[in-house]
Amino acid sequence: MLYMFLICDDPTVPREPSDPPNLQPKHAELEQELREKGTYVSGAALYPYAGPTTVRVKNGKAIETDGPFAETKEAIGGYYIIECEDEKDAIANAAEIPVSPNSWIQVRPIILWHPK
Repeated sequence: MLYMFLICDDPTVPREPSDPPNLQPKHAELEQELREKGTYVSGAALYPYAGPTTVRVKNGKAIETDGPFAETKEAIGGYYIIECEDEKDAIANAAEIPVSPNSWIQVRPIILWHPK
């Protein structure tokens, strides 16, 4: 089963001096390990939170707004999609994803409406 791992944090929490400055090399290592196991499907970092656009369709018309909204307490900074045996395996994989001390991983099973 496919699972999406959303790398989340609260952008209102100040960064600590002890936070790792760049976790990208650790993410590259993890991606390579997952590729070697044959479970890696996709993954990427996302641009900072200030740039997103939200699109809602109302009465057939697309309405764009700048995001994120002020009331949001979490933002998604990146993701992985990994093939996992079950939820227990997905949770074990989530624990391997490098994050800063004030970040967390949200684990979501993926529904394939048109499986291969």
